[in-house]
Amino acid sequence: MKKFFVFILIVMFLIFPKPGKAQDYKATSDALDAQIQIMELQATIDALTAAENSGSNEISGSSEDIGIIQQDIVVQPTSTPVVPINTNQNTTITRSNFPAYAQPPLPYYPAPEWDKPNSRYSTDIFVGDSGQYQTISEAVKHIPDNAGEVTIYLVSDTEEPQAGISIPIDREITLLRITSDNGNRRIVWPKDRSVWFFCNGIPLIVESPVTFEKPSMIMGGLVTYSGHSVQASKSTIIINGDAYWVYAGGQSDRDGYASTVNDAFVIVNGSVDRVYAGGRSILGETIVNHATVVVNGAANEIYCSGYTENTNAKATVGRADMKVYGWYNKFGLGLGQGQLFLLTPDGCYQ
Repeated sequence: MKKFFVFILIVMFLIFPKPGKAQDYKATSDALDAQIQIMELQATIDALTAAENSGSNEISGSSEDIGIIQQDIVVQPTSTPVVPINTNQNTTITRSNFPAYAQPPLPYYPAPEWDKPNSRYSTDIFVGDSGQYQTISEAVKHIPDNAGEVTIYLVSDTEEPQAGISIPIDREITLLRITSDNGNRRIVWPKDRSVWFFCNGIPLIVESPVTFEKPSMIMGGLVTYSGHSVQASKSTIIINGDAYWVYAGGQSDRDGYASTVNDAFVIVNGSVDRVYAGGRSILGETIVNHATVVVNGAANEIYCSGYTENTNAKATVGRADMKVYGWYNKFGLGLGQGQLFLLTPDGCYQ
């Protein structure tokens, strides 16, 4: 079974179209959709392998540890160390020299806010059992041109396919907002292994009645695809509701290639299980040149860099400004098997 799926994957790579030198938005968008389909097959292979190795029918959602979002906690500021830890702006931080008891700097100023861009146009889409589309994944594929500010109203809970959700980059979208149609709680469930949400550099707001249930990943940047590195000038993710894992950066799954975000901004007003200032690296590298992470609500775990799936993967953050006004449980550099880098420690910890 495993060899059969690997054979299919190889065939898909061989027939995958090689883009020409003149890449336009449409070609890139199509390539991202195709890449997500490839990742769906890879996820199936990984899941079957995990099941074979464990000798049971239980399929793990990810190699990252599963945490629990603490839904009913009272949000209160978390105390910082009595004695600040000195930082050296010229020291690159790795696993080996990240301070054992580091905590985020105590913020002395009001929390930064995000100025919503002005939009000439707006688009409303209703998603769910009685909506225009059954899933968010299907709805984003049908966002019209010149969409402007897009609001997805959930009329019920949804089950999102493993193929993932990818905001189109060729529709002039200034903002994508996901909310409830009537103020009632709506849950975005994974239909299979997990939910992968790629913002592709387009601002995303998850409003307070909405929960992205575990295991789900929301990534601000783009995902690498056949023979290409990718880059977003900015990414913005605002969680007013609940989410599971949130990455300021994008995802790389190609050895030798990188997904880069120049300037990332994440605000957690609700609750998340994990928030990373960096990206998610399966293979290759994710890079975030500058990230600002604001936690006004609750984050079980907070990281100044990213996550690396394999030993030869890298996650690099130039500078991470961590502004924690609310509650957190664990604070660190990042997770995974590969290399983690923070080029400028100032802003990450005291």
